[in-house]
Amino acid sequence: MLAKALYKYTDQIILVVCYTNHALDQFLEDLIDIGIQRKDIVRFGGRPKPSIEDLGVNKLKGEKFVRSRAEWVIVDEIKAQAGHYHDRLRDSYASFRTLDTDFNRLLVHIEFEDSEYFDAFEVPTPDDGMTLIGPGGKPVDSTFLISRWAQGEDAWTFKDEPNVCNAEHIWTMDVARRRQKLDTWKSAIAKDVIEDIYDAGKSFNDRQDEVQRKFGESLVVQLKTKRIIGCTTTGAAKYTEDLKAVCPGVLLVEEAGEILESHVITALSASTTQMILIGDHK
Repeated sequence: MLAKALYKYTDQIILVVCYTNHALDQFLEDLIDIGIQRKDIVRFGGRPKPSIEDLGVNKLKGEKFVRSRAEWVIVDEIKAQAGHYHDRLRDSYASFRTLDTDFNRLLVHIEFEDSEYFDAFEVPTPDDGMTLIGPGGKPVDSTFLISRWAQGEDAWTFKDEPNVCNAEHIWTMDVARRRQKLDTWKSAIAKDVIEDIYDAGKSFNDRQDEVQRKFGESLVVQLKTKRIIGCTTTGAAKYTEDLKAVCPGVLLVEEAGEILESHVITALSASTTQMILIGDHK
């Protein structure tokens, strides 16, 4: 009778929480028997009794919900942002995987962080505009000198170039020191790449969550048309965000003696003005 009074004399949404599906079904049937209309009730959770199967939230999800054009524009924009972060995440991960062999990336790093080494590895451009062929028949490119240095080799035909001669201390370093220097650069680059992977991944997940929330808004709008929302403690935890968005004013807990306090707290929201506990006080 208390639930009926709240239903009849207030406009608050009542969230009914039970410990088991069986108890929830029985409680909702009792509400219908005392005159609460079926159209005002929705039930979360699985395995309902055939007599109240039509109250399931899945039936509600299947009802047509029309979004405005402006809402679709927002959804499309969020999806586009998610696509951008997805591509950035893919590129950052690919960059991380090729870090050990990406000498172009090393050159970009040391140009700003270790310019002395960058100058030592700068490959002179032939005056005649021809492409110089290096050992093994491969064309000499901008990574030629840093690659040879990393492998413990000399500057080959560029030994007498001014930038190489001025960096004798760099080109005479032993292999162990060269590897140590390379590891320092790679660690710094890896730190930046990992941070970018984290940022891109988080931003992608955030946009995906936004899209889910946008599509979830239709459920919230439909739930707000109901006066009684029934669920088990498991359902209350699973649909916490949706239930809070509906802003139920009354929390009615059946089988309160069987339910942990933490589960009751989960069902509470800032909009709750009354909490009614029903059950054996023992």
